[in-house]
Amino acid sequence: MKSPVELARQAAFVLRTAEFVLGRTVRSVLDVGCGEGQWRSALRAHRPRLQYDGVDPSAYAVSRYGRARGLQLGGIEQLDTLSLREEYDLVVCCGMLNYLEAPALQRGLAQVARRVGGMAYLELFTSDDQFEGDTNWPAPRPAAWYRRAMRRAGLWPVGMQCYVASRARDRVSALERL
Repeated sequence: MKSPVELARQAAFVLRTAEFVLGRTVRSVLDVGCGEGQWRSALRAHRPRLQYDGVDPSAYAVSRYGRARGLQLGGIEQLDTLSLREEYDLVVCCGMLNYLEAPALQRGLAQVARRVGGMAYLELFTSDDQFEGDTNWPAPRPAAWYRRAMRRAGLWPVGMQCYVASRARDRVSALERL
């Protein structure tokens, strides 16, 4: 679990990177696997009027915090069935993608890609990474496998775990696309 300082730094980085890609202020965020919605306050510290929608499969988190924090019950594979916007300026999947089995991850990434109107921040660790903390998830695959999965879903890497949808890849230069 990240400290409040780490989360604030990460959220500020992601928000400003998305704004660079968009060329304007981020107005809407979809947080997939949001838990209790910690990203909401971290993002709203910078953009108080930001439209935030959170989705999480935890009935407890949604029943406890859903109304106050804008959370809906659901998972990454149910995005197309939920009451959500068509597109978001920023889509965040932080601390949850590694818990998915490969088929669920691939199906979920396709649904995420359809919602990306600006940029997605997809925190994911590979077998090529060194990491600490909770590793009670399926064994990670090589980075090349994840790159192919992202590309198949229609997501183009722009660095630091940030992605743009295929239809918007011209928003960044060829050198920024990895």
